[in-house]
Amino acid sequence: MISIKNNFSRFIAMFLQQKYPLFFLSTLLFTFTGAVYPEEIVIPGDKKLEEEFSGLRNKNKVEKEFHIYVTDGYQEMADGELIYFWGFTHAKEFSDVGEIKTKEERDKKLLPIKVPGDAIRLTSGKNYVVVLHNAGWYETEKHSGINHVAHTIHFHGLDLIPAVDGVPDLPYTPVFPGEIFRYFLTIPEDLEGSYMGHCHVDTTNHLMAGMYFPLIVEKTPNEIYGYTFDREYTLFMSEVDSEYMEMLRAEGNIRRGLDWKSNYFMLNGRIFTNNLTNPLSTINDPKTRIVAYEGETVLVRLMAVGYNHIYAWHPHGYHGLVIGTDGRKLSYPYEKDTLLIGSGERYDILYKIPDFSSKRGCSSCNYGPGISIAHDHNMMGMVSQGKYPQGPQTIFDVRQKSMRLEK
Repeated sequence: MISIKNNFSRFIAMFLQQKYPLFFLSTLLFTFTGAVYPEEIVIPGDKKLEEEFSGLRNKNKVEKEFHIYVTDGYQEMADGELIYFWGFTHAKEFSDVGEIKTKEERDKKLLPIKVPGDAIRLTSGKNYVVVLHNAGWYETEKHSGINHVAHTIHFHGLDLIPAVDGVPDLPYTPVFPGEIFRYFLTIPEDLEGSYMGHCHVDTTNHLMAGMYFPLIVEKTPNEIYGYTFDREYTLFMSEVDSEYMEMLRAEGNIRRGLDWKSNYFMLNGRIFTNNLTNPLSTINDPKTRIVAYEGETVLVRLMAVGYNHIYAWHPHGYHGLVIGTDGRKLSYPYEKDTLLIGSGERYDILYKIPDFSSKRGCSSCNYGPGISIAHDHNMMGMVSQGKYPQGPQTIFDVRQKSMRLEK
């Protein structure tokens, strides 16, 4: 495809030099482009990186290729509202299903979008290829100004060269509908921790519209920075303005970025409701309800994306040991029961669940199996659509050790 495009440029130059009639040139342009672009267009990237990774692939040293698709859709909230989002999705196993041209193809080949997108897990010292496909929008009005917008992936927190950093036009153009771009990543052997990916085109609109996902780098399973753990949960705190999103869908006036007024505050894209049987509530999501057994150590990877909200993560009954932040081990870990986290930050926190079979430390201490809550202690974030406690709240569901042994 790249060589064809280069040959096409030479044809254009030749015709201009020969001063062929403009109508003839325009006819050639229409015919040539119509024949060249029947499938997805690959945006030319760094040739040296391409060659290096081709050599690594031939030696079976590329661990995995992830295919990520950008599209739009609706997500139902626990209060019954449908919110329009933009997002990253994929097919099963992050496989390549080619170009998506219709809504029917999108629904058949790709998983429904959800906010945040599914986590990508990488291993230290390995090579990866991440391919971004722009599948286009299918829920917008025809006259909406956001149709045909471009996107990138910025691997937030990874220290990368500009060629794969995902900033538009520095140096490569963003990915428009029907196009793809390949990101080549070599993860250093000494790197681990919690990161995220997000779109870096018109970030105020694209990021807040739902275009973000967790990115996990690990050396060995169940270990981080030399600490071991039994279970892990990635908790992504974020916010959205559902009315602004509907305006984007219907009108697409992206110049109103400063008009954003969040009315939903979410944990892993969900809100809590006091109807404990609600299947869409945070506590009924296995990725958000923190289940642990006596004597276990739980790792919480805490992440946040926000417009201007500062979240205050606060579990009841447990102090966590903060062992890392923004993908770096802390030389001096510290304990916190209320941790402020702003947009783009990540914290790695260990919660050691006591073995409650031993004697209680005090008669009123919160020792013993049971449920305790964890929530945003910034009270602005404890509501959605103005209703309390419909915000980013979940539970620590601590169970007896005997229940684990019975399994």
